[in-house]
Amino acid sequence: MCTLSFLPSAQAHGFHLLMNRDEQRSRPRALPPALQTCGSRQALYPRESGGGTWIGINESSLTMALLNWYSQPQKTADALISRGTLIPALLSSGTLREAEEHLLNQPLTHIQPFRLIMISPKESLVLEEAFDGHFLERKEHAWERTHWFSSGYDEPRASKNRATCCAAIADNLSGSKVLARLRELHSSHLPEKGPFSICMHREDAQTVSMTEISVTESLASMRYHDGPPCKSLHDPAVEKNLAICVKSHRNS
Repeated sequence: MCTLSFLPSAQAHGFHLLMNRDEQRSRPRALPPALQTCGSRQALYPRESGGGTWIGINESSLTMALLNWYSQPQKTADALISRGTLIPALLSSGTLREAEEHLLNQPLTHIQPFRLIMISPKESLVLEEAFDGHFLERKEHAWERTHWFSSGYDEPRASKNRATCCAAIADNLSGSKVLARLRELHSSHLPEKGPFSICMHREDAQTVSMTEISVTESLASMRYHDGPPCKSLHDPAVEKNLAICVKSHRNS
């Protein structure tokens, strides 16, 4: 259950990526972003206690976000592997092509359906790998504003309602205050506070965090708001930076 927003910035090859993570209230709190080693590359991401994550970026500026795909038939719990293991494994890659090759080598038959968004500013390319539990479908997205939605509570309705809210503010997503407006969008309760609002609230689940990535040619910045963004956005965020390797990695 998540909302993910991608928006190119005025910087050459730069972009902003915001992600609300929606989870059961009983789920253990995740750990804030920290530098990690993925293969031979440095990466930055928040993580669960088991080591998995839902969003991250590496020193090659390769950025990934994972959404559960609840509208597809879910697999039985026997011998399943957490979807959260995918991003740490793939952030060892230097290019989208390499990441795609690594994805094909993952134990997908033991993983629930997902949509994996991979962004390469060096290639000005946004790639979506949609796995329905059996097959991967590759989709290329234009280098322009895009939103994705996921919900375990009537996913089609949640996606429709949230898409309408995003479209309503599209004309305001420009200029010097674009990042502030994106933050307001991700902390909003439009059209009303509940299971379909972007900052989601249900009796058993809620938006538990918001992660923000801003990328320039030489630097990636990650801000992490722990807790529902309607409240945590006004509190100090955990902020981490990662230097981007301008030259191609030797093993890319």
